[in-house]
Amino acid sequence: MIDEVREQRLSRREALRLAGIGAGTLALGPLLAACGSSKSVGPAGSQAAIASLAPPSTAVSLDFWNPWSGPDGNFAKTMVQQFNGETKNVQVKVTTFPNPPYYEKIRTAKQSGNLPHIAVMHVDAIPQNAADGILTPMDDLVKLLNLSGGDFTEEIWKDIHYKSQAWAIPLDEHTESFYWNKDLFQKAGLDPEKPPTDKASFEQAAQAITSKTGVPGFMVVTSGPGGVFLSGTAWASVFYQGGGQWTNADYTAATYNSQAGVQAVEWLRALINDLKVSPKNVQSDSEIAAFAQGKNGMVWSGIWQTTRYQDALKDKLGAGPLPQIFGKGTWSGSHTLAVTSRKGMSAQERQAAYYFIDWFSTHSVEWAKAGQLPARKSVRDSAAFKALPAQSSIAKQIDDARFFPAIPAAADMLFGPGGAGEAVLAVINGKKDAKAALDESAARYLMILRQNKQKYGF
Repeated sequence: MIDEVREQRLSRREALRLAGIGAGTLALGPLLAACGSSKSVGPAGSQAAIASLAPPSTAVSLDFWNPWSGPDGNFAKTMVQQFNGETKNVQVKVTTFPNPPYYEKIRTAKQSGNLPHIAVMHVDAIPQNAADGILTPMDDLVKLLNLSGGDFTEEIWKDIHYKSQAWAIPLDEHTESFYWNKDLFQKAGLDPEKPPTDKASFEQAAQAITSKTGVPGFMVVTSGPGGVFLSGTAWASVFYQGGGQWTNADYTAATYNSQAGVQAVEWLRALINDLKVSPKNVQSDSEIAAFAQGKNGMVWSGIWQTTRYQDALKDKLGAGPLPQIFGKGTWSGSHTLAVTSRKGMSAQERQAAYYFIDWFSTHSVEWAKAGQLPARKSVRDSAAFKALPAQSSIAKQIDDARFFPAIPAAADMLFGPGGAGEAVLAVINGKKDAKAALDESAARYLMILRQNKQKYGF
């Protein structure tokens, strides 16, 4: 999902690609959300509410766009083939674009009147695309299915809403997750079936592996093209655990320069300088490669790395929730399924799109095999999902998953120019004081938040 990285320094475009977010920001420059005026939400006009969740009586063809250009795309195509085989009146054509240029393709299609019927939206991209009229509200489907936060998690349910309307149905949650090498645990005198669960046990395990096995107990990413993303999501997870909030309640100030933010980055730095469990120079993705090769004792990675680690380590792999360094919490992203404002979409096409989205969501145990957590609770509770050992173990933390605020360009606060991710790297590398670095970043995004609030009226 984030392996193909090219540039030596993370540009804003590349940081957003790595996170899979920022749909409205990719094409229009560093502060797009602060330019122009767009207080209205959604497409012009209105669509008829759908009253029945069933395939339409007449044959319908749907276009479905997604950014799944990696191995996960094959799982999606298999699911669509199954759907097409079961539902003769609805045939879905899949088009996949790498990301980028996935969101640029969507914006171009909006301008030319050639949007697909259904599009995958990263949850962070919903507010921007809703504000830009690319998406249509889906409150009628929510009502039809009687859905609520209890069918998913309250956090992801909150984030598919923008300005009190639902704009998508959650498909998955891809959390920052914890993996350990059971063989190295045994060599270090640790119980491989009892992984660390808190700060003390994590630090103890990291020190034991480092001192007794000849490999790092843990590797803190300090540089490289994916550094902002990888250290950023690790920092964000610990930041959430300390009770951190990105903004104040009315989105007029960035607040990630709080004590929660400071203690999170100081802890990461201490793993290198004080506990000495991590090398001082760790290029992005080298920690992933080292873990897969048995040369790194523990790693925090996005859950999409699960299949890679399983292939490499087999029964030596341990997987589960992040240790609670300062409490509960983990960074997460999410793929959601949305209906676009495609020009001339008929009621039958919209009904078919709704039927497909519900089918895809309820059959997402197949998607879990690609290395994802199904967003739908009924799927996570199924015997088929529980038979996936790594995914089902990681899923124990799904209620602790946290997301960016549901406002346009919110993820820039972590991944954008001058964001928290850059501040974290500066601190880890000893170039800046923790509080000073986060203060500087938060001051920048205070101004951007206020400009965006004026532009979008959130």
